[in-house]
Amino acid sequence: MLSVEPSVFKNAIGIKREELLEESIPGFVFATPTGMISSKKMIRNIDFERSENLNFLEQQKKWLEQAKQQLTDQIQETANSELIIVGSLPFDNRDLPELSIAEARNTHLADIAEVSCTTLCAENTEARLLPQHADYVDGVRKLVEIMQKTELKKAVLARAIDLKTTEKINIVELFSRLLMSNPEGYTFALAQNPQKNGWFMGASPELLVAKQNENVFSHPVAGTLIRSENHAEDQAQAERLLASAKDHYEHRLVIESIADLLSPLCKTLNIPKTPSLIKTQTLWHLATPVQGKLKDPEQHIFDLVSVLHPTPAVCGQPAQLARSLISELEPFQRNLFAGTMGWSDAHGNGAWSVNVRCGRIRDQSARLYAGAGIVEASQPELELSETAAKFKTMFNALGLKAEELIFN
Repeated sequence: MLSVEPSVFKNAIGIKREELLEESIPGFVFATPTGMISSKKMIRNIDFERSENLNFLEQQKKWLEQAKQQLTDQIQETANSELIIVGSLPFDNRDLPELSIAEARNTHLADIAEVSCTTLCAENTEARLLPQHADYVDGVRKLVEIMQKTELKKAVLARAIDLKTTEKINIVELFSRLLMSNPEGYTFALAQNPQKNGWFMGASPELLVAKQNENVFSHPVAGTLIRSENHAEDQAQAERLLASAKDHYEHRLVIESIADLLSPLCKTLNIPKTPSLIKTQTLWHLATPVQGKLKDPEQHIFDLVSVLHPTPAVCGQPAQLARSLISELEPFQRNLFAGTMGWSDAHGNGAWSVNVRCGRIRDQSARLYAGAGIVEASQPELELSETAAKFKTMFNALGLKAEELIFN
């Protein structure tokens, strides 16, 4: 579905896995089902400030305009038209964007060797949940009660888990494992200042938006059931998801929102009437491929990002109310989790994923994130189980099992 390869990325360069990124050097990798863009030449990090008098949408638009202008200025200054913007926007304006101007390459892996299955964390890995199980379940109940009394239709409630290891986590190997496990998705890694902030990386199944000239793409994901190792039960789970009224309702809220936001900008917009099934290592999802043609081919992808992010798939509906409740109920700031990661060139083309199945890795520690979409029909214990299954994407890449962690 996705093919976003502007003229500056005509020829894909074969690259070894260990050459994609280096732990101590700022870098960016963004892999899609049809290609990969990577950079170890981060020319300039863009400095952003928060304006107290702006709401979230106004603030995000201002940040993106600032990024576009700095790219234009840098290209004029260096006469290098191949520079692009890379990085991530946060979930909300309590955190700042991590965007950089970079020289990037259209790359592909020259070595497709199997990655090892050994643990990247030594035994006795310590873990701390935010919040604890009972508090998360209580938060889901509160949201369901609010939905029964207000206009709130959906809110995504997340958990975090902090890991502390006795040995440094191998960043290169971790990203390789995420990449190999996610061939049909969007795998990313970003470090503006690895010594200070570590690496933010993940393996997302979800495309927020991509643009190539007049063509626009999105692949929203909402509605989830846990996969089974037993083949027959796994197929039964897939059928249950396809038949689930609760999950179809959750998915429809996302699709209707994206359709409402993109329709005024498009001369054609193709959205299948029913979602399809996609699968990751641990989960079945409902997903819908969205394709359209813009009225204005010159429209910048940041215009699309600014109206779509965050979708109800990671925030809720209505967005402002959901965002307020999320900040009240979650005992942590999301940072780049549930934000959007990607790149844009000087022509306004690019691709941006949704930051899920992800975490921030620093030396001997990691903070991982997972959320579940809560609607009025949600059952709190099942939503808790869904977040546990979503943590497994990063757990599997780290070679960890939840039952072997030492919780404190």
